[in-house]
Amino acid sequence: MKFPKLIKAEFKERLNRFVGIIKLGQGAFSAYIRNTGRLKELLFEGNTVYLSERSRGKHPFEIVLANFEDKLVCIDSHIAPRLYAEFLKCPTLFEPKFEDVRFDLLLGGRPVEVKSVNLVRLGTALFPDAPTTRGKKHIEKLIELSERGYSPLIVFVVQREDAEVFSPNWEVDPAFSSALLNYARLGLEIRAYRCSVDLREIKLKEEIPVRLEALR
Repeated sequence: MKFPKLIKAEFKERLNRFVGIIKLGQGAFSAYIRNTGRLKELLFEGNTVYLSERSRGKHPFEIVLANFEDKLVCIDSHIAPRLYAEFLKCPTLFEPKFEDVRFDLLLGGRPVEVKSVNLVRLGTALFPDAPTTRGKKHIEKLIELSERGYSPLIVFVVQREDAEVFSPNWEVDPAFSSALLNYARLGLEIRAYRCSVDLREIKLKEEIPVRLEALR
């Protein structure tokens, strides 16, 4: 997936889940954040970020990438399903709805939930980085659908290059992590991928192992 032309800036502060302040030249501007995670290791004062310009809305910019040491991390959580669909190169229905729950994709009749992962510690990609009741609800609904004959799939897209393995974040959200472990113990499928990221594009690079048990 190609990025629009990106603008280098300095992050100043996060006002709320969706808005940050960035420094560009001698001015300070508001920038949209398309991610409700905490992102504390990415969005901190003085860190370098890369912006796209917005033609609509009250914020002139959107934060697309953030530096982490010598690497780039894509913080746009909404693109994960499109990245996975682009990787598969097959017909895909976006945002199918099953009763009261909407998932990301429908692939050959399979409901697929795709999660954007931004947090990596010591080579381990972790999701979520903030508690998510919505994520737990998705897992419970996928289990219910499996009992009705569907073959659900959960995909974790790590939007950075430095992950060697994926794990649910037991420390931050034990309820989500337990639900994911239960899902796997029922024989249902989980996959995780890391991406290649530069200033021009992001794309799925390769699959990485999934480790579900909490470390003791």
